[in-house]
Amino acid sequence: MAPPDLADVAPSTGIVWAYRFAPDGTATPVANDAIDTALAAPNGGWLWVHLALADKRCRAWIERYAPVSELAREVLGGPDQHLQQEFGKTGEELARLRFAMKAHLVVTARQRPLHSVELIHRAIESGKRFPAAVDLIDALIDQFADAIARMAECLGAELDSIEDHVLHEEPGDERQRIGHIRLQSVRIHRQLSQLKGLFQRVEPRIAADDAAVGEAVRLHAQKLEAIDHEMTSLHERARLLLDEMAARVTDTANRRLFTLSILTACLLPPTLVTGFFGMNTQDMPFQHTPGGTWLALAVAFAAGAVSYWGLRRMRAF
Repeated sequence: MAPPDLADVAPSTGIVWAYRFAPDGTATPVANDAIDTALAAPNGGWLWVHLALADKRCRAWIERYAPVSELAREVLGGPDQHLQQEFGKTGEELARLRFAMKAHLVVTARQRPLHSVELIHRAIESGKRFPAAVDLIDALIDQFADAIARMAECLGAELDSIEDHVLHEEPGDERQRIGHIRLQSVRIHRQLSQLKGLFQRVEPRIAADDAAVGEAVRLHAQKLEAIDHEMTSLHERARLLLDEMAARVTDTANRRLFTLSILTACLLPPTLVTGFFGMNTQDMPFQHTPGGTWLALAVAFAAGAVSYWGLRRMRAF
């Protein structure tokens, strides 16, 4: 007989961690088998439950036992459709952190470990206090802001390097580097816009029930607005630099085509002369004249010189 599936028997065993926060913000770890009891009696404080979506026990707990609305269950346990920069970690990896918040509960969920959440976890273990649930969300937003600030600094430094190279040398592989910067800024802008819009929509409703929490949500939206402005500026700067590169490449191509056109115009009359003297017909000039070849060559050079003089007179270059 096969052993029972823990996702069916004890889904709470898959929870990564849980903390009970007292009114003064001090945290006490909550054992997995005591989470249901802690949720039923918060004792004036609030709880933080952190889940790993890769574990089906956590998904089962969200579906059956999480004390949140059906919409919040869909947000916490739904499939990843968009990617966000991992909170608190500078790099190429992108990840999503989901959360649902009530007055006495915060539930966070992630597909894979996030550096920022681990930093907050370590801070709690070191004694950091979070008197209210919104304080934890504020810390996550701060970690996110720091991560985006570091990324913006790196992207800005790379743009500075590209600008110096483009302005002083002929562009090389900078187009690919700029494309990478634009892709990163667009991804972050997209997610910032969604999160900022969410806070702006819920702020009036939250403020009607709790003015302090509503004010905190409004401040979160302002933080995201400032970060989004910085990323938008980076994207616009990258676009302008790409336009500058395209203009420089076009100018270089035009100058080369112009030089080629001048050479073609100067060489066309000598080519006509050499073609004329190359005809296998009788009565060809200089055919029986001593030094006729050099005379024909002189005529060819003279034709080129006359063409060059005519182009200069017409101010073609």
